[in-house]
Amino acid sequence: MAGKDTLTPEDWIKAAFRLLTSAGPKAIRVDYLCRELGVTKGSFYWHFTDLAALRAAMVEHWRHMATRDVITSMTSADLSPRELFIRLFETVLAMPERDYGGPMTEAAIRHWAAGDDAVEKVVRDADAERLAFLTLQMRGAGLAGPEARSRASLLLATLIGLEQLAGEPALPRLDISGFVDAMLTPAPSAE
Repeated sequence: MAGKDTLTPEDWIKAAFRLLTSAGPKAIRVDYLCRELGVTKGSFYWHFTDLAALRAAMVEHWRHMATRDVITSMTSADLSPRELFIRLFETVLAMPERDYGGPMTEAAIRHWAAGDDAVEKVVRDADAERLAFLTLQMRGAGLAGPEARSRASLLLATLIGLEQLAGEPALPRLDISGFVDAMLTPAPSAE
């Protein structure tokens, strides 16, 4: 049995993500978490003042890992726009680790956000941050104005959709290179 001194706040966050992805937001309860980790409630309260504090830490942790860390890892002068977008798809589709609930984490967070205003705000802010980054990258690839934002929106929607479909073995694997090439090809001008 793990003791309160051997667990970290991140251990509790990981356990909460596993419960979220397997049973939904109502499963994020102190008694379920303690059972999952094999500890007493005292251990939980050693790390968090209450369940609301854990939930807030979860969504901020998700935003940091699934948005800020990904954006930071993509920021490299050595990558062409095409290489950046291919790496982005590979990175996003390889996340998150099973410790954090596995491939359904993004879907579970979005499901949770549908019924919780605080979570919904964090998801909305993360999406705005993601969209701004993708739009900037599209502009760096030579697309301008509304076309850059529209293609960035399509990329974001595709990434989110692919994450949600990650557990569907019957679906064919996306040709990432071909998709990125199509997204980076400017639309023909209407002359």
